[in-house]
Amino acid sequence: MKNKVLSTIVLVVVILLVGALIVFNMSRPEDHTDKVWNEGATMGKMNAKNYYIMYADLACPYCDAFSRAIAEHEEEFKRDYIEGKDILFEVRVTEFLKLYSERKPNWSEWSAEAVYCARNEGKFWEYYHGAVLALWEDYQSKGVGVSKTSPAISNITADYWLEIGHKLGLSSEFDSCYNEHKMLDEVRANTMKAAKYIDGLPYFKFGSFTTGGFDTNWGWDYAKQYLDAGLKK
Repeated sequence: MKNKVLSTIVLVVVILLVGALIVFNMSRPEDHTDKVWNEGATMGKMNAKNYYIMYADLACPYCDAFSRAIAEHEEEFKRDYIEGKDILFEVRVTEFLKLYSERKPNWSEWSAEAVYCARNEGKFWEYYHGAVLALWEDYQSKGVGVSKTSPAISNITADYWLEIGHKLGLSSEFDSCYNEHKMLDEVRANTMKAAKYIDGLPYFKFGSFTTGGFDTNWGWDYAKQYLDAGLKK
């Protein structure tokens, strides 16, 4: 009789311990460190409740439209989404269009290299958003390079991306990194890795919500719809 009672007590304790472990694991924030390609290209906490990924190329005007909406409302984005909705946001910059677009803009590669070099100095977001806004001011707002049917951006030189870095006060290390193509192998490797998951740009994986495309006529209100669609219930 005593053995039966003891066995029952042990069984109950085991069940309680297993249940407690399950509850603990469910409530413990997930660490996304192993999933992130590069922490320098993220915004938010590594153990955030929601993990958002955007695949982009600065030569993609549709990518730029989404990113410009974020850049123009960055304070609100950080307050309401990164902090308010507990989001880890990562942008994976590629040279996807150089490889797969018929127009093959050579500056797709240059721009990606520059972003990666800025990332090495801890200035990913400053440079990425700075480049998006520069492209808008210099070209896209004038109807150039704004869509597949618009006139293409054809006169950008390699120095264009250096000048953006200089305006941001990046060091001489940025110049040497860019001029010596120190990030080119990483850019190309990440582009090929991205090609396994996407077939066009921009591509979003916001939690369980995945979609591609963003209209160049859309702004912050549409960007928020995408962001809201990825929130865990």
